[in-house]
Amino acid sequence: MITVNVNNTAHTCNSHSSLQDLLAQLDISQNGIAVAVNNQIISKTEWGRHELAEGEKVLIIKATQGG
Repeated sequence: MITVNVNNTAHTCNSHSSLQDLLAQLDISQNGIAVAVNNQIISKTEWGRHELAEGEKVLIIKATQGG
């Protein structure tokens, strides 16, 4: 098990979890979001390949509509 920081909150996930696995575990829809790991934007096509490491900082930004 590893611990990652998601939007300033600690979350535990399995070792060798991908970013996509984390989003599924947190029940976050993959539509309308952007994700950065350690201040680096990760493209949606890489979410399944990006393996999380202990202590990484994940920032999830949800798009909103407004005027």
